[in-house]
Amino acid sequence: MEPARPESPDLLLLSGGIESSALLAQEHAAGRSLRAVWVDYGQRNAAREWAAVEHLAGVYACMPIALDLQSLRLVFTRRNDWVGHVPLPQRNLLVLALAVNLAEHHGAARILLALNREDQGHGPGSQPGFVQQVSDLAAGLVPGLQVEAPLIDRSKAEIIAATDPLGIDWRHTWSCLLAQSRQCGRCPQCQARRAAFAAAGIPDPTDYREAPR
Repeated sequence: MEPARPESPDLLLLSGGIESSALLAQEHAAGRSLRAVWVDYGQRNAAREWAAVEHLAGVYACMPIALDLQSLRLVFTRRNDWVGHVPLPQRNLLVLALAVNLAEHHGAARILLALNREDQGHGPGSQPGFVQQVSDLAAGLVPGLQVEAPLIDRSKAEIIAATDPLGIDWRHTWSCLLAQSRQCGRCPQCQARRAAFAAAGIPDPTDYREAPR
């Protein structure tokens, strides 16, 4: 098996949210070649995420790859349950396993994911130890391949503050768990988005459907 080729574009897991969009802008500013990977696992807001990914990929000149796993929504939804956002167990493990295969296929040297410090309370799959374990496994499978989470020690507010000077247009990122034409302003992700902009001291340009209470 040949080692990964460093000159090939890195793979960046891009959801269209604040953190992954910020990481895309930061890597682009550093002059690194990227290929964006987005996964549809049946999340309600998939179309809105993909629209954000397509726009960002155009702005930052990286080819987006869409992986269609939307049938997982049926597998992980119990009958008669209404699920606003598919609670896919060990989502990061699944997505990274696919990314390792893509990295080998495309000759990528790095897989980047945009976990932040606040994500670490969401379970083992969002913690630094998990990232290191997956990176060690990936390197064993594809020599030279690394899995990195460059933002994992930063809060959402710190990420916004560090990336805003790069000129990123936050209006084209998507956080809302719903699939409406405007971000709702009330779901947990919208609330976290609002709080992060406020903590960063940067005006939130998001067109929310509902004003804060």
